[in-house]
Amino acid sequence: MKKLLYIIILFLLLAEACKHKPEKLIPEPTYKQILKEIILAGLIQEKFPQKDSTKNDAIFLVYKKYDIDSLSLKKTTDYYSQHPEKLAVIYKEIYNDLKQKADSLNKLVPQQKPEKDKVIINKDFLFSKKHKKKQK
Repeated sequence: MKKLLYIIILFLLLAEACKHKPEKLIPEPTYKQILKEIILAGLIQEKFPQKDSTKNDAIFLVYKKYDIDSLSLKKTTDYYSQHPEKLAVIYKEIYNDLKQKADSLNKLVPQQKPEKDKVIINKDFLFSKKHKKKQK
């Protein structure tokens, strides 16, 4: 009976210990900014490939900007991976921020309109029934 009691107490202590945050977590707003900038750095590197020696420069610049190292970022990422509901909120906020910025940039770029006299041939239209009826 005492062994069972010790096992239950040990289990409860371990369960409680797992709930606490690790000591060196990056604060949530900062972590959100870091993730956003790492995502943007990855997109830039994908769009404009560089030589192998300078491949991760953008990510190291993010580390330097926020004065973090890869270990603290990994610990924070591990913590949020164990709490997917919090991570989902962070990614949703990142998505909304990036979408808002993309929309505002798209408003700045003038949209090209097709000329009225220009005929645009659509492949789907050529093989549709409407086109065949017009030819008859």
